[in-house]
Amino acid sequence: MNEKGRTIKSILALLMLVFLSSCATAGKSITQAKVNQIRPGQTTEEDLVRTFGLPTTKTVDPKGETSLDWFYSSPISAQNYIPIVGPALGGTKVKVWQLSVVLGVNGKVKRYIAY
Repeated sequence: MNEKGRTIKSILALLMLVFLSSCATAGKSITQAKVNQIRPGQTTEEDLVRTFGLPTTKTVDPKGETSLDWFYSSPISAQNYIPIVGPALGGTKVKVWQLSVVLGVNGKVKRYIAY
């Protein structure tokens, strides 16, 4: 393969790496500080959407309670895509959060859990 062909391949590989890295974030950031702002009996769905974005899932049970779930995984660093060497460079560190909230029939938080 000539020099021009190798250069084009290198550029395409770099562009693919950047594309994959940019697609590696899922959801809006969930932090303990944001979770601490949730107040049962006070916080509404509108407050939650303002803080965490639109929920990933939303269901209403027969009693009229609404369940909302948010999921977040931190951006995956480019090192994750380097075979064998990536984990040695700390490339496997990914932060994942799930927030599940149940709203009562009054539209306010009844209970929640984040982990």
